[in-house]
Amino acid sequence: MLAWLIYPNFIGDDTFIHIGFIKDLSAGKGYSFAGTKTYGTTSPLWVLLCTLVAKLFSSPETSIRFMSAVFTLTTVYLLYLVLININIDRQIAYAGLLSLILNPFFLRWALTGMEVTLAMSLLLLAYYLFIINEKAGLIFWGGIVFGLGVLVRPEFLGFLLILLGYLVAVKSGHRKKYIFPLLLSLIIITVWLVFSYYYFGTIVPNTYVAKVGNELASFQFDNLTRTLKLFAAGNFPEFILILIITVLTLYVIIKRKNNFININYIRETLLRYKLVLPILWVLGFYIFYILKDVIVISRYSLILVPIIILIIMSLLNEIKKYLNINLFRSVIIIYVSGILVVFCLMTFFVVKPASNDFVYGFQQTYKDIALKIKEDSNGSDKSVALTDVGMIGCYSGARIYDFIGLVDRSRFDYKNNREYLIAKRADYLVLREEYNKEDILPENVRTEILFQKNIAGFGINESNRRTVTLYKLYW
Repeated sequence: MLAWLIYPNFIGDDTFIHIGFIKDLSAGKGYSFAGTKTYGTTSPLWVLLCTLVAKLFSSPETSIRFMSAVFTLTTVYLLYLVLININIDRQIAYAGLLSLILNPFFLRWALTGMEVTLAMSLLLLAYYLFIINEKAGLIFWGGIVFGLGVLVRPEFLGFLLILLGYLVAVKSGHRKKYIFPLLLSLIIITVWLVFSYYYFGTIVPNTYVAKVGNELASFQFDNLTRTLKLFAAGNFPEFILILIITVLTLYVIIKRKNNFININYIRETLLRYKLVLPILWVLGFYIFYILKDVIVISRYSLILVPIIILIIMSLLNEIKKYLNINLFRSVIIIYVSGILVVFCLMTFFVVKPASNDFVYGFQQTYKDIALKIKEDSNGSDKSVALTDVGMIGCYSGARIYDFIGLVDRSRFDYKNNREYLIAKRADYLVLREEYNKEDILPENVRTEILFQKNIAGFGINESNRRTVTLYKLYW
């Protein structure tokens, strides 16, 4: 309800890439985007699920937002289930749930139609089935969940590898019961890889190649600060709470006048609350993307927000044993107050204004451009080259040549966009000041401006206004 009230119309351009695949699948064109067979999504399972549900709704936009809502609610419930099953005090559990529900990024993406809500649910469910409730039947389902998770977000492959290391190091006495579930994960992943190789000609999604690259490590300092800021902003009340817990721990040590904290105690606490694996997941995620110099956006990191809440709530539950009731209640009040104040400020002064600019700027403008192309082409076979392909690919009716390569793998066969555009000889070109027209178009190509508009930035970190222009090209 909060997400609907605050962000009634916000849908990212990547959602429209999903919708493009859904429309083609529903129309019997196969797994393709704008009529082109391509491995242009890292979330094939999300596309398939939403295609099935799309039959129940009047539009793919409604169906995909409905699926986001379902898994938003599922994520909240699964976090509650995990917290209760590791015996977290209910006051602490409810405070943690409040932090998730009011999280600005969680609310922002809750109804957008992106796969992130399903990814959050699957990671929590896999953690519950593998680690919290270790019954053989449930672990069996955990293997299936992890295999499907890889088809929702590529990070699940890394989480699975970390899980394997964790089981070898920590669960050395119970390894046999994990073999079959993990084998199921491997079978699911292998079946998809074989299918994608024969269907698309590759096992690596275009989106992964475009955003992460092929180099083993490409660390730069440029994006490190931005990633760390996002890490802190995504769980800011929890970082406040961890400082309070640290102070309280020192207070207890001084008051008790003994060695309250030692290596064995820390180890026992981590094992008691089953925190080793969540901590490894968080570290693995950020270390990998920092080393790869990937621009981590809120949608990528959101998958770990419930996991970080789980870790901090467990530490608060442990320190509670050494606090009197009044001091504990004071800590809870401070934490809840921090959630309300910090997240409200972030939502209404940072995230919501940027989202509104996106809706009334990008979304409306690119819809107008799509309709302009459709009207101008008059049903003939036309093509358009651009960077943001989602809405244009869905509604223009034109073939898409993608400067990033998300939905056109052939982009990677050319050194630069100039060579790519010359080879494809697109009929239309959409620029938003990311490139100079003179740098990518030969001098002998005549252009006609069909549409031009100055709009606000495209996101929280891109607030500068820019001019979007639709050119018709005459080769």
